[in-house]
Amino acid sequence: MILSCPDCSTRFAIDADKLGPDGRRVKCGKCAHVWFESAPVADAEPEAAEPPLRVTPLEPEEQSSIPVRNLPAVQRARKARSARTGWIVSIILLAGILAALWFGREQIARAVPEAESVYAAVGIAAFPLPGEGLIIEFDPKTEDGALTLKGEIINTTTGVRDVPGLRVVITDGSELMLKSWEFSSDVRRLGPGETVPFTTETDSVPDGAANVSILFTNPDDTR
Repeated sequence: MILSCPDCSTRFAIDADKLGPDGRRVKCGKCAHVWFESAPVADAEPEAAEPPLRVTPLEPEEQSSIPVRNLPAVQRARKARSARTGWIVSIILLAGILAALWFGREQIARAVPEAESVYAAVGIAAFPLPGEGLIIEFDPKTEDGALTLKGEIINTTTGVRDVPGLRVVITDGSELMLKSWEFSSDVRRLGPGETVPFTTETDSVPDGAANVSILFTNPDDTR
């Protein structure tokens, strides 16, 4: 029988039995175009043919190497990527909101007083605890039995912080308190990165004193 390539119109002679009863895919021996050729109808009139070129039917291994369209799989992959991207964006936004609610809780509570009770309901203090965000650096010196402590309080945050009272505690080697007293700095509020110096002293150091520390006092502590 005679085949004609749908792409380049080249005609080929082929044994009709090679197509089988259901037809099969064939490949043009000139332009390599692949198409499906149906089995010939019985008793069909033979066609006149030009001098033919030989065409070779595709073998099974060749058929498996021809790419096929896979649009449904591509669409599913794109939908999966879109869903994954959406989840990532949602998580980032949620993390940003939670961070703003945490680090900006003082500003929020000052602007909206009702927010303080909302924070309290979930166990979070809307306003910083006394001394939160402040650090104390000092240098102790003793002379003639007297103890002098000179240092500074530093605001390490990006917000304004109230400076609470301070308490000096002297302990022995077993952390047993031997002496304590309280004092205040000259500045009651510190802006971001600001510092305030302080000096405090005692005329007598207890026997057995091994450690000295300075702590912030809590105005709400009645002990």
